[in-house]
Amino acid sequence: MTLSQLIDKLKQIKEEGFIATHRTNDTGIGKTLEDLLGVKENNLRLPDIGEIELKAKRIESKSMLTLATKSPEPKGINRVLFERYKYLDKEGSYNLHSTVYGSRLNPQGFKISLRDNKLILENRNNIECYYPISIFKDVLLSKSNKILLAFAETKGERKTINEQFHFIEAYLLSDLNINKFQKAVELDKLKVDIRIGVYRSGKNKGKYHDHGTGFRISKRDFLLLFDNYKQLI
Repeated sequence: MTLSQLIDKLKQIKEEGFIATHRTNDTGIGKTLEDLLGVKENNLRLPDIGEIELKAKRIESKSMLTLATKSPEPKGINRVLFERYKYLDKEGSYNLHSTVYGSRLNPQGFKISLRDNKLILENRNNIECYYPISIFKDVLLSKSNKILLAFAETKGERKTINEQFHFIEAYLLSDLNINKFQKAVELDKLKVDIRIGVYRSGKNKGKYHDHGTGFRISKRDFLLLFDNYKQLI
């Protein structure tokens, strides 16, 4: 397959509209695209380009991408943060929902910084809390210098057999610039959402519930982390 043939195939896939997932978990989007392209593993070798790693991402509201969902380290530290910084919401339940930025302290006194391959959650009580940058390995660490990144709209319940994908855009990326990732943190392009609370119903009602920390960036800003990118469809 040449690059021109790959582009034609991607256009055909786009024209098919929503396609049922081929796997019932979070990696279903990648598996579905692999199958549609006839790729047995997550890489391609094109005679006019060389080896390309294949990646696919769900586009959420306002074209935001979730790069990772992960609780911080050391283990159990989110519970410590919750007990120290929790607040009562309108329904009388304790929560710690907090969007954290790299440029300034937020109302809870949190700020993120990138040092020593860690995203560090700075806080007024100096509680040790960090996220290894390796949590972004799915998008920042690649087996190849070149990445084919496809974006899909979704419908149906996520991670189930009912999820469907409509692959609407694809880009050829190369030369990730880690300095641009640092800038994305400093300029608040990368959003960090802490989501800790309690169960609202059921047998665990009122008990602690960690939804995981979400790391989000706009599609456009994500593309700009790479020195070179070209839209294929």
